[in-house]
Amino acid sequence: MAEFSLRKAVESDLEAIIRLWKQNIKTVNTASDIADLFHPFAQYYFVAVQTLEGTGEKLIGFVGGAVRAGHGHISGIAVDPEHRRRKVGEALIKVVEHEFRTATFDTVTLEVRVSNRDAIRFYETQGYQPSCSIKRYYADGEDAFVYAKTI
Repeated sequence: MAEFSLRKAVESDLEAIIRLWKQNIKTVNTASDIADLFHPFAQYYFVAVQTLEGTGEKLIGFVGGAVRAGHGHISGIAVDPEHRRRKVGEALIKVVEHEFRTATFDTVTLEVRVSNRDAIRFYETQGYQPSCSIKRYYADGEDAFVYAKTI
């Protein structure tokens, strides 16, 4: 299994973050939507990278966080399909939770499509609990579950 490391996302990561977002997250977000989320909340964006000998880094995952109504919020997380089930997502969740804790937030929330069973299982294994649902949350009309975790 290839090793990976985590670091804060930087502006030059945005193109790779957008590519990974579009590959893995079924939304209608545009590149500018994602950049608009990144800029005010860059301190809560982290990437997982794999070092490739002679060619630099390959971005294999990211997590984006934001601040909502006095708590931390995970606005997006994605892992390259080739690197799933290798603890990348777990590491990304832990690092953004740590950053939220450092900022003195005690709760983290996120939304997930009701049809995304794999993501729901993943969030539940990370300690997130369903708190409510939102009808027609996504642009295509699908409902969302809201999950929360006390950190």
